[in-house]
Amino acid sequence: MNTGTKLIKAHVGAFETFRTYHSHLELRKSFFDFFQSKKHEIVKSASVIPLENDGSLLFTNAGMNQFKPLILSSTEPRRVANIQKCIRAGGKHNDLDDVGKDLHHQTFFEMMGNWSFNDAFSKEEACKFAWDYLVEVLGIDSERLYVSYFGGIEKLGLPEDRECKEIWKNIGVPSHRILPFVAENFWEMGAAGPCGPCTEIHYDRIGGRDASSLVNIDDSVVEIWNIVFMSNVRDSSGKIYNLGRNHIDTGMGFERLLSVVQNKNSNFDTDVFIPILAKISSLTKKNLKYNGSVSSREDAVFRLVADHVRASTIAISDGAIPDGTGNGFIVRKMMRRSFLQGNSKLGIDRFGLSDLVPTVISTLKNVYSEVEKSSDKIINIFKEEETQFWKTVDKAKKMFDVGANENKSSTISGRKAFNLFETYGLPLSVTIEMARNLGKEVDEKEFERCQLEAQKLSQKASQFKLPVFAKDFPTHSDKEKYSYSFENGRYAFSKVPTTILQVYQNQEKVVVLKENEKGFVVLERCQFYAEQGGQKSDIGKLLADGRNVFEVESAKKLDNGSVTVLFGRALEPIQKDLRVEQQLDEKRREGVMKAHSATHLLNWALQRSGLGNGQKGSSVDCNRLRFDYSTGDDSLDKSQRTEALKHLEHILNEFIMKGGLTSVIETTLEEAKKIKNLQSDVKEDRIGDSSVRVVTLGSGVNFSVECCSGTHVHDVSIIEDVAIMSDKSMGQNLRRIVAVTGEEAKKCRKYAEKVFEELSSTEFKERNKILKKIDWKLIPLAHQARISTLGKQRKQ
Repeated sequence: MNTGTKLIKAHVGAFETFRTYHSHLELRKSFFDFFQSKKHEIVKSASVIPLENDGSLLFTNAGMNQFKPLILSSTEPRRVANIQKCIRAGGKHNDLDDVGKDLHHQTFFEMMGNWSFNDAFSKEEACKFAWDYLVEVLGIDSERLYVSYFGGIEKLGLPEDRECKEIWKNIGVPSHRILPFVAENFWEMGAAGPCGPCTEIHYDRIGGRDASSLVNIDDSVVEIWNIVFMSNVRDSSGKIYNLGRNHIDTGMGFERLLSVVQNKNSNFDTDVFIPILAKISSLTKKNLKYNGSVSSREDAVFRLVADHVRASTIAISDGAIPDGTGNGFIVRKMMRRSFLQGNSKLGIDRFGLSDLVPTVISTLKNVYSEVEKSSDKIINIFKEEETQFWKTVDKAKKMFDVGANENKSSTISGRKAFNLFETYGLPLSVTIEMARNLGKEVDEKEFERCQLEAQKLSQKASQFKLPVFAKDFPTHSDKEKYSYSFENGRYAFSKVPTTILQVYQNQEKVVVLKENEKGFVVLERCQFYAEQGGQKSDIGKLLADGRNVFEVESAKKLDNGSVTVLFGRALEPIQKDLRVEQQLDEKRREGVMKAHSATHLLNWALQRSGLGNGQKGSSVDCNRLRFDYSTGDDSLDKSQRTEALKHLEHILNEFIMKGGLTSVIETTLEEAKKIKNLQSDVKEDRIGDSSVRVVTLGSGVNFSVECCSGTHVHDVSIIEDVAIMSDKSMGQNLRRIVAVTGEEAKKCRKYAEKVFEELSSTEFKERNKILKKIDWKLIPLAHQARISTLGKQRKQ
């Protein structure tokens, strides 16, 4: 136990005389009651899974995430308060590797906050609200509270926030407990974007002393409330300007405040964690107890398991599925770490950790109803992942044994260990343990080098940052992407005239993009569809006086989906204010529209047939689609599933042949939720623009209805044909279909028939040569079995 922790334990009793105990439910209620009395709107926590157009986040990691549209574009004054679910694991804010090592790091935490948008309340009121809630409502001893404020940065032209200092003096805080800081008290959303000075309230866990010199230095003095005065904006060059309007964003870590009002040493000693840690204790073979020690290896694992199972439970209840990419990868990583550490360090049975999940759910269900509603699903996913993980460990162990026995050296290469990690998800710690059992060691430095190489490749692939903000382009719109008509048997896309609003190169604004240089442009009326919702972007050209001046290679959404930027190459010098005409690659757009509409119909058919339980992801390209779907309890074997999909494909193409018009309406979120047979989930946590597009394909009794921002054919008959090319498992109860549409589907069917005829007319002993030449990727699933069977069958 470190000195700070010992001191805290020695002095906690003194706090008992100053306040009344609050359970976590009582603390939540007191917070909401207080801010409701201050005319705040109480807003439900957003999902920890961000909106699909916020590609900057794996998880919601701060209370302000859902309010970005209000911060950047709203003008109406508004007071809001909420307690937001947050996960910091992966991405810029990542606490994953620190959990367990100390008494405060968590991946899942809750952030209490209240906001003033567009001067809804003043700086003075914000400070007074915070002080009154802590001291008057919660009864926290004001003698233990210290405040910090922004001390100024001269070279950036940012003065000391003396106004804030005077506010605290007027509230009654003694001068020696009002402390100036610089970096700690200037808040920024990122390298560019909204920013501003902040003031923080700190609590001395020990008390009875002058702790002013320990603020932002020692763990015994903790920050409990941060009040950000969001009045500035930083551009890509680093210059800071006035935002033009004032917002106030405040944040308080719920678990940390709970530890203060419950007079506990750490977050893990509060009533949100005590039942979980007690259950973990009962699952250990030696009935180990949690003692709250920083130096104990077992206590560190107690904290890690409690945190990771809790975070995974919340993520799954909000729709995350453990898999190999994105937030699903992080969820699986947390689950596997808890399985492994719980088993190897605490002696929890290999398949016993899933028994912890009901206890975790019981601590959350009264606060987040979605956790209780999803309880069966969460428990089943944990059991499946647990089973799959230990199968993986056993399989990887066999591969390890083969390599280790062939290798006479006393060292297992880091590359080998990394391959086991990449291929099987086998943690390095397991490989090290297996190596020790053979009297060998693992080259950990080489493993780290391999991991770093993989991370760099991943970062390089995902790097796309441009200082683009909607507020800078008030006349920008991409509604022209829906401007097309069907005339004389074909789609017509007019060349929409527009103006270039800004040109970028190397992630910075430039005056001119020279000939053959690559860069980005923002248009006023943009006709190009930016990649979104699984649909690939348009490509095409920008024309000036009939000349091709810019080749559009892709289009992306930035600033929370508010701005479409076009990436490509200048064929002539182009600059801001140039008038251009847009020319889409019409054949590609039509192919994408066919594939997107077919994706909706495939989702509809899978759910209607009982083969699928809903969409889990998609990728839509020209006449080609990939569709990930959940299967629920899947008892079909491979041949049964193939036959079922053949039948489904037949029904799908009958539906397409009959035809049926496409209907698109724009409605409110509330109205969309009332629509019968809606196949897609409607996010309930949108703030700002809450309108959605609802796309209905077909007519009569059978039709597909989904919320969708994509582009679609006007009649399902235009799709012509859908051919399912493959269907494979992507994990527990998760499958992926690849299909082609239109002309591509016809070509594949034609190729399959040609191969079948060739095999039919060939002697048996020569058929094997033909089979070896077949490009199976071009053979639809419905034809694969009969071609394979014929290839091995003698003529009667």
